[in-house]
Amino acid sequence: MKAQFYSLISILIAIPIFVFVVQYMEYNANTGDAISERVISDQLGQLVNSIEMDTVKAMEISGRRALLAATNYVISSGEALDDPVANITELMTNGTINGSSSFLMLNNTMPDWEQRILSKPVDFTVTLDYWNISIANYDGYSLVVGMDVNITATDKLGKVRIDKTGKRKYAYISVAGLEDPMFPLETGGFIRRIVQRPEPGHVAFKVVAGSSNSSGTCSGPVTFNKSEDDDTKILVAENLTGVVFSRHLGIILEDEDDLSGQISCYVTGNNSAVGLVRSALETGYDVIHIDNETKSAWSMPIENSLPERYYYRIPGPTFLQRLGGDYTASPDGIATFIYVPELQEQAIPVDDYSRVAYRYFSRSGSCYQVDDMPEWFGMDSSDASDMNLTELLTSDPCTVS
Repeated sequence: MKAQFYSLISILIAIPIFVFVVQYMEYNANTGDAISERVISDQLGQLVNSIEMDTVKAMEISGRRALLAATNYVISSGEALDDPVANITELMTNGTINGSSSFLMLNNTMPDWEQRILSKPVDFTVTLDYWNISIANYDGYSLVVGMDVNITATDKLGKVRIDKTGKRKYAYISVAGLEDPMFPLETGGFIRRIVQRPEPGHVAFKVVAGSSNSSGTCSGPVTFNKSEDDDTKILVAENLTGVVFSRHLGIILEDEDDLSGQISCYVTGNNSAVGLVRSALETGYDVIHIDNETKSAWSMPIENSLPERYYYRIPGPTFLQRLGGDYTASPDGIATFIYVPELQEQAIPVDDYSRVAYRYFSRSGSCYQVDDMPEWFGMDSSDASDMNLTELLTSDPCTVS
């Protein structure tokens, strides 16, 4: 009897222990599965994010190569593209333009990059699909390529799956450093022009409007130090205290004083002159131009940068338009200027059209001189308005020696 009692007690004690052990094992198994799935999910997430970034990079590289290939095609053939967007899309997807293979796209089409991206050794099943490629002007200096992308990743057992479906991805492609197809198309290949972005980006703007007691024309860097002895610089000051005129090329003065007989180039009578000039210098261009006709001080990068052949962010054809031989102005385009000495060097006749290049090549716009610019340089009133040069535009026709 006593033995049976002890046996019953043992059974009663063993049952809870057994239940506890079974439940503990089940808990560990479930917890282990959850942790395993969480780790796999994190790894899949990192993989998908990496593929997304690689895809955008592939769009940038393939798009840039396609743009270069399209430009080379126009220059070598001497013919504008019928549909630049379709041609660039064809290059990105097939590596061809108008059915002809482009060596520049070798191993750089989107299918090439897709294969490269998916060839990375991973322990997951990954698919990548893309469609609906778009190409458009972005800001004149760059294009934007858009693409719908599907990315699916699963583990080998199919327990964890990540789908990113119909995500629109964008890549921005600079046209800086590419050749503008407009120049070789319009000059028979005699003149070439590379797209260069200036610093600063403006053509001209009035910095200080002076009083009627202002006179002379001069250009140079500025100084705010009255004791600086450098007659290539224009002094900017509040008053004449401590000023030695012979030390300076010109003077911009807040006080309205009569400086005739003291210095030949000056603007006076604007009590904000010092602050206005300091703000102008923040654009990155340190030369100030004093203009006799407007009795004002100007920031005019165009004055010294014509030989540099820069492209400015002002109304003009976009790069896509240039590839297609379309020279109508876009508000989000870019524009540069004809450099007449360059035409003369190539014995190309100079016509009497606006020196804004797209206008010149489209045979439009009259050519009127701009104050303090070379006599061969000029434009009409609509161009001048776009470039803040209206006040400097004259009624004198451009002349070429």
